[in-house]
Parts: sequence; C-alpha cells; structure tokens
Amino acid sequence: MGYACFYLAVVAACLLWSAAFTAAAARAERGWRWLLEAVAILVPVITILPALVMTGLLAFGPLPMITNWFGPTLTAFLAALIGCSWIAWAGLARSYDRPLRYSSEPAPLAIRWPLVGLAAMSALAASVAFGTLLILDNAVAAQAPYLRLEAASLIQASLPPAVPDSQNAAPLYEQACGALRADPAAAKGPDSLLRASETIDPFSPAATELLAQHTATLDLLRRAADRDTCRFQKDWTRPSIDMAFPELQALVFAAQLLSLEARREAADGNTADALRDVIRLHRMGRHAGSGPFLLSALIGFVIDRTALDTLAKVLPTLRKNDLAALDTPEIRDLVMAPPDLTVHLRGEEATLLTLFADLLGEDFDVANYVRFMMSPKPLPVIYREPMLGLTRLFRSFFLPADLAGCRAIMQKYQEMAGKAEPQQAKLKTEAVEAELQTLSPGMHTSLLVPAVGDAFRWQAQTLSLRRAAAVLLAATRQRLETGTVPATIADLTAKPAFPTTEDPFAAGEPLRMKQAESVLLVYSVGPDGEDDGGPVTPSADADTNMVEGNDDVGLRMAL
Repeated sequence: MGYACFYLAVVAACLLWSAAFTAAAARAERGWRWLLEAVAILVPVITILPALVMTGLLAFGPLPMITNWFGPTLTAFLAALIGCSWIAWAGLARSYDRPLRYSSEPAPLAIRWPLVGLAAMSALAASVAFGTLLILDNAVAAQAPYLRLEAASLIQASLPPAVPDSQNAAPLYEQACGALRADPAAAKGPDSLLRASETIDPFSPAATELLAQHTATLDLLRRAADRDTCRFQKDWTRPSIDMAFPELQALVFAAQLLSLEARREAADGNTADALRDVIRLHRMGRHAGSGPFLLSALIGFVIDRTALDTLAKVLPTLRKNDLAALDTPEIRDLVMAPPDLTVHLRGEEATLLTLFADLLGEDFDVANYVRFMMSPKPLPVIYREPMLGLTRLFRSFFLPADLAGCRAIMQKYQEMAGKAEPQQAKLKTEAVEAELQTLSPGMHTSLLVPAVGDAFRWQAQTLSLRRAAAVLLAATRQRLETGTVPATIADLTAKPAFPTTEDPFAAGEPLRMKQAESVLLVYSVGPDGEDDGGPVTPSADADTNMVEGNDDVGLRMAL
C-alpha cells in the first residue's frame, strides 16, 4: 500500500507542477510563455528519468532481478509525460469563448487556473511522496540493528569455546607462524622451500637446514596441535567480508613444514613419530577450520589434504610391527571424520547480514552500487550526482528483496550441508547458481552467494581424499599381513575399518584404484564425473600439476 501511495503522490505532484507552471505561462508575456511551458513539461519528466534508468538497469542489466520496479516506474514516467503535455496544451492552446473584460483578445484557458493554489497543491503532493518514501525507508532501515544482533548471535553460536591461553592453540600457532613469516627461505616469495615441499627431498641440504632452523617452530606446532581448542582473537561482534586472517595463510606453510618433518621421520625409520605428526596435521586442519567463515573451512580443507598426502607418503615405510598403529582412534578419525560446513555457513550468513545492515545505514551510496554493476571504471559526474538522490529509493525498493533472497538461499545451503550427499549438493548448488544468472533477488545475492557453491565442491573433494586414504590404509594393512598389494578395490582382502569406498562424485560407484608407474593410485572421477586416468604426478612447478580437462581427485602411494 505504501509503494502505491508513493507512486500516486509522485504522479500527482508532477501533474500539479505542470498545471501551476502552465497557469504562470498563461499570465506571462509571450516571450516567457514558451520557457515556462517547457519547464511545466520537462522538469517532471527529468525528475522521474533517473529512477526509470536505475530500475531499467536492475531489471534488464547483466544480472536481471526478480524484484522488478521498472513497470510501475515506466507507468509513472508515461503518466507524467502524457499528462503534463496534455495539461500544457489544454491550458495554453485552448481559450475561452469570450474575451476577458480588460482585453478584447481570447485568453488561454489556464489564465483562470488558481496559480497559488496549484503550486501549493504540487508542493503538498511532493511532500506526501517524500514523506511516504521516508516512512518506507525508515521501516527498512529499522531492520539494521536487529540484523546486527542476529549476526552477532550466529557468530557466537559458531565460535569455538573461549578458553584460557594455556589451553588455546591459537597463541602457539601465532608464534610459530611469526617465525615462518620472518624466514624468507620458508614462506616468502616464489622460491620458498615450503611452496615446493611436496616434491622436495626431505634429506636435501636445503630441507635439512630448514628443519634444523625451525626446530623450535616445529615444537610450537606440535604443542598447538595437541590442544583441543583453537580460537583466534578477532572482533567477532562485527563480522565482515573484509576481516583479515593472515594466520590462516601462514598455517598452510606451517603444515607444509610439519609434513616435511613427518616425511623425513618416516624415511629415517621413525614411523611412529611420523604417524603422530600426520595426526597433528589433521588436527591443525581441524583447528584452522574451526573459524566461523567459509575461508576457515577452505584453509582447513587445504591443510587436511596436506595431512592425507603426507599419510600416503608415510604408509610405504611402515613395517609389520607398525600394524597396530593403523587401528588407533586418531587414524580412524583422520579418514572417517566427515567434512562439515554447517557452522561455516552460519558464520557466512552472519557476515552477509552485517553487510546488509551496513547497506541500510546512512553511509550507503547507490552511485557506487550502480558503478560496480556497470563497470569498474568511475561513474561520470553527470550520472553520479543524480544517482545520489536515488539512495533512499534503492534502499526502500530493492534491498528488502535482496536480503530475503539471500536469507532463503543461505538457509537452503545450510540444509544441504547437514543432509545432502555430495553429488546431490553439487546438483543443487549448480541449480541455484543457474537460477541466479537468470533472475536474481538482488545484486549482493548474485555476487556473494555463488562462492558458497565452491565450498561444497571443496567439501566433496576432501571427502574423496579421505575415502581414498581409507583405501590406502586397507591396502597397507593387506601388505603388512599378506605381503601383497591389491591392484584394485575388489582385490582388497584386509577387513576395512571404514564405512564406504563410494565415489562422492559418482553416486553408487566405488573409487578407482590402479597400479601405475610403481605407485598405487586411488582416486575419484572429480566434479565432471569422468575418469581422466587419475590426478597427475606432483611436480616442483605448481603450474604443471594441472592438466586441462583432468579434475580427478585422489592420492598416490609408492609401491
């Protein structure tokens, strides 16, 4: 009802404006008459034109929106254009049948219109339109503090428990990461050893020197990983998409350092220590992923992959007396714990709610919004200045639908994270993304929500790697018990202690396993669902680790 009142008041203000200036033109000399007549027609039309352009861009631009105000705005624009033109014509082109008493010439019809009354009524209609807009805008802006409270509540529910520093792993990680950041050979620049730690020989002089220099760092990482809780200190009361997490990136390099040490221990015959460090790598991934945002989950998945890759390199060094070490709860947790995104999606929803709360505030500028949608180039001043007056219109008419759409999609994603199988989640996220490209609830939903779909793909890849590691563990157990290594999953005779070997990307089908080039390869067909022969062999050059069209996900174990 409020929106209809706003449009009616705008059209009424335009028509009354035209009538007032037509009345003024009828009373003016002929030299001023046409100027006043132009003002009577053009000013109302130009006033509505920026709103028409904005609604047209949002309805038919690169990302068409479900909320379409172009029709009502175009109707108001045409009503003002046609109505004002007719009023001007009727008031000036038509005249009375008899002249006025003080003149012998026929006078324009508009000369008898009440000029002051029409001007007052036009001002009153404009005031009603502006007041209605203020009411609508205030009703929308009033949601901001509640959105911030809801965001803070979601974040608090998603955080690890607060514990004393003596029980918190975060301070130890920060010390270890600080030591790595201070070492150019460890984590800085493209030539750092840890960037190529998967392929570097752990007994090479460079690796030996690196591990010797970071003995204290490794001790900090082990002590941190042995703690149950990790909570980094942030201003969690105001989550935002630009919060800095330098410690998470540093943890990736820290995990590479511990992985290098575990490989060295395994090759040196200290298999028990190597397995303990592999378990610590898994716990580091869990610590990194305990943050409430998707970035935390993705870094956790990266470190978890490092742990599983390291396990695949340690397993060939095990001997028969290490058989019992494969049945520990920690090893089972390493390959069986399902990767979950529920907590992170709640945190991501809190971030989006905070963003919308900011958009509902006084600092929001629709010019920046339209500029971002149209082009990364600055908006010309001729367009930027009129846009500044459209902020309340945009906030009142478009942001509510954007917020509601974002909420609905995030709720759908949270349900998928808790229930859907990876293949189902993949299909559902692709359907949501396709729908956003066709019709979107709003610009922010279209720009921010699709990144969530990538998290589901990372989750499925992590699940694939854990199931591949479970198969490699069973194959290693069979080697230690019988002296033979299975060539396929069907050849596994060792009783698996793990629930399933189903490929997360190929529902109903098992993971692939084959022997090739003195390695046992276990892999999933990946997101495209096609068997590309397994992932390529890691190399020192990261660019060669990708082959176009090959998205298989898996592990390789030396025979």
